[in-house]
Amino acid sequence: MYSYKTPRKKPLFSRDSLLWMSFVGIVFTALVAFGLYLYYQASQYKHALESVEASNNVLSQSVMGYEKELKIFKMQETLGKEVRASNILLKNSIKNLFDLVPDQIVLTKVMMQKDLLELEGTTPTKDTYRLLLEPPLKSIFKRSRVNYIFNTQLGKYEFKSLNSVADEQEMNDGKK
Repeated sequence: MYSYKTPRKKPLFSRDSLLWMSFVGIVFTALVAFGLYLYYQASQYKHALESVEASNNVLSQSVMGYEKELKIFKMQETLGKEVRASNILLKNSIKNLFDLVPDQIVLTKVMMQKDLLELEGTTPTKDTYRLLLEPPLKSIFKRSRVNYIFNTQLGKYEFKSLNSVADEQEMNDGKK
């Protein structure tokens, strides 16, 4: 048998097959590259998220510390206001006490406690004390007791006055 045509070399893959396989190869390579790019970006975002969470924890700890300090400052402010109010009240009480004392009576000792006022001083006569100082003290305090001692050097009476808001029985009950 003899052929009029010369045989051609037949390639392993046709031209269309090569074109198709190269297209598939290019798309596969592009998809793998895109997948690697996404993986890299995801890991970058994961590290960024971890650092943000760490800084968030540090900031939340510092906020908690500031909140504690703020509570302390508010308590100190409240305490300061109470102390100032108490000081003003005490100042007014002391001023009122000294306004009660007449010029003839000289105080040498004044001791104020919560329920007790102790006065020591000199008075020209017992009647001066009884008429000028004792009535205002008795109007303020429930119990008032005075002891007099005549000082021959001064020619005046020294007195010691104990005045309390509570009755003697209430004071004894409070001590028990």
